[in-house]
Amino acid sequence: MHYAPRNALRLVGIGLLLAGTAAQAELYKCRGTNGHTTYQQTACEATAQSADLSVDTQAPKNAPLAEDYSVGKQLESMRDARTKRALAREQARHAEETERARRTDTNRFDAAKCARHRSEVAKWHQKVLNGYRTRSEKDFNQNKLAYHQALVERYCE
Repeated sequence: MHYAPRNALRLVGIGLLLAGTAAQAELYKCRGTNGHTTYQQTACEATAQSADLSVDTQAPKNAPLAEDYSVGKQLESMRDARTKRALAREQARHAEETERARRTDTNRFDAAKCARHRSEVAKWHQKVLNGYRTRSEKDFNQNKLAYHQALVERYCE
């Protein structure tokens, strides 16, 4: 016995699937017990009156500039829109990172700020060494020292 390669079988299966779904779409017209008519893609409930409708989703063949409404074309359009949104998000993120880097680079070495915060570090270091009266005073002094040390790292390096 001779068996066809798997790839060939897959291609035939995909072709049959695409050929069967491109031309027709299922649509159901349902009339509920309350008298309201709805149109849906799934079968009607058992309590509703139903009628199957056949809808051709392809554009007319004789129209030269007709738009193709096939499932494949709609899927392609949705993929294109998703790709455009992803690209826009990526560009916005890149612009934000570039702006953040620019702001950070301009805030680097600043001699006046460096000198000011070095003197503040020395002052708060001395206050921490001299002790404290309450626990909250100790925490305050240590927080101020840490804050000015971080600013020294930012402006002096």
